[in-house]
Amino acid sequence: MAAPMRSAALILLASLPALAAPVIPRSEFFKVETVAEGFTDAMELAITPEGYIFVIERTGAVKLVRPADGKSLEVAALEVEPRRDGHAEECGLLGIALDPDYAGNKWVYLYYSPAGIPKQRLSRFTFAGRTLEDEHVLLEIPHERDNGVRHEAGSLAFGPQGRLFLATGDNTNPAESDGYAPLDQRKDRAGFDAQRTAGNTNDLRGKILRIVPKADGTYAIPEGNLFPEGTGSTRPEIFVMGCRNPFRIALDPRSGALFWGDIGPDAGAAGERGPQGYDEINRTRAAGNFGWPYFAADNKPYANYDFRAQRIRTPFDPASPFNSSPNNTGRPRLPAAQSALWFQPHSAACAGAVYHHGDYPESPTKLPKALDSSLLVFDRASGALRVIKFDASGAIAANEPWLEKYRFVHPSDMALDAEGHLYLLESGSARDDGNNAKLKRISYSEVPLKLDGP
Repeated sequence: MAAPMRSAALILLASLPALAAPVIPRSEFFKVETVAEGFTDAMELAITPEGYIFVIERTGAVKLVRPADGKSLEVAALEVEPRRDGHAEECGLLGIALDPDYAGNKWVYLYYSPAGIPKQRLSRFTFAGRTLEDEHVLLEIPHERDNGVRHEAGSLAFGPQGRLFLATGDNTNPAESDGYAPLDQRKDRAGFDAQRTAGNTNDLRGKILRIVPKADGTYAIPEGNLFPEGTGSTRPEIFVMGCRNPFRIALDPRSGALFWGDIGPDAGAAGERGPQGYDEINRTRAAGNFGWPYFAADNKPYANYDFRAQRIRTPFDPASPFNSSPNNTGRPRLPAAQSALWFQPHSAACAGAVYHHGDYPESPTKLPKALDSSLLVFDRASGALRVIKFDASGAIAANEPWLEKYRFVHPSDMALDAEGHLYLLESGSARDDGNNAKLKRISYSEVPLKLDGP
């Protein structure tokens, strides 16, 4: 995933809200500490009510970290599909979330790629003090692992009323579409057609699902999902469709709004086939279709490109998208497409965490009031952080880089602890296979610190 070019960055800056001066404190007012390190391709974290931190590794390990001294204990080692060039490229142990009643039931939810089974699996485990035990499989999603398919996402998060959100990627090979939408309908090229997944009302890939786990290991469908139960050629678990790679999701603990970053394709410039590649930050409180693979950013349309004839046809219509692919098993007529909250030229923007200053006890080290009502965003490719701050109406009031003088190496997740400190997980220098991933804590300092440099 290439970093945006300088010219693209200037376009982005021109689109941001005009501000008289930065509203976010400078890097010198934040302390960044390494809490634990030595993880292998760390993916997602979850903080217990007691303040311990679960960290999952893509290779299958679940580790429990004690922040006081950085010591970690491996509590599970799942057998996941081994990744190799062209096979299961972004598979593994992908997501973790703790049950809203974790303090009482010790339930831990994991999303992973079981070895030898071409499915992604959502399971519930019980933490028994030193190990995860008693697996209950809630949901399995058939997916493909060969032909260079990618985009598995996998982030998990609980929202209001015990609703569990699960992000899934489009499970498609993007490398042979010249950076534009993969719409290849030729025979034996299904893995190159995201219409079979993200644009398919009857498929759980390229979506954000919303379910309510039940005590018996099954789940219910909450009201308000995109397709009511019993609707033909649809799946009722779907809350959001039209996602490419919604790598990380975040819930606003006050409003219940869902945020996610959708990592975009690689086109360096707009062309007859569609827009340049954009990353999106999205927000919704209601079910909807967010456009991929037919639209990007503010509903910029892709053309219905014929890969066989190499002919560019009419661009898709965001008001009335239509999926005519032979690989589609769902409804041809799709819901109208929704625009992104914010977008930038392609890098790897991800939703981190939503911060409300008043939700945490008074402390000189919790994140400052200047970050109140903000979405904290990280870029998985460049390591850059930014703050998107909202006003009382929910509009973007500020959108600024954050902690520019610190270096973060392939961030993969963020979470706030009960004291209002931010934990950031890094995948490490190799990102996909490195063993130098770190867990870091970010806190506020009333007195500016002396920093050595970026």
